[in-house]
Amino acid sequence: VSAERVLSGPGLVILHDALRALAGQPAASLPSTEISARAIANTYPCCSEALHLFCPLLGTVAADLALTLGARGGIYLGGGIVAQLGDFFVRSAFRPRFEDKGRFSAYLAQIPTFIIDAPYAALSGAAIALESPLCIGYESTERAQ
Repeated sequence: VSAERVLSGPGLVILHDALRALAGQPAASLPSTEISARAIANTYPCCSEALHLFCPLLGTVAADLALTLGARGGIYLGGGIVAQLGDFFVRSAFRPRFEDKGRFSAYLAQIPTFIIDAPYAALSGAAIALESPLCIGYESTERAQ
């Protein structure tokens, strides 16, 4: 199972359904928003367990990417699920797992993590990038010569 498959809205549903299957229960066909809401309210054990698995798994993958990319300026977490979790995410095992990398723990402890909650953040970033001097004039006649 790839990290991309698990660390998404559909991935949270897969985690939840897998936990139910392990407990001998049928799949519940709940959307990720409902799983998150029930986990935050702590009303359904499988929902809570799924979210308690999701957050540290995301911490592990984010730390791996931070190390791979040298992201000293920070890791920015986008998407629908994390932004909806609020204080649950802040109190989750995400950050402890992010920093739990043996000899790299001190390095990772210095890297901040941020939650993107702006709507259409990717489109806003793309628009800014297109206005960048690096993008404007790339095909200019000076370069073509």
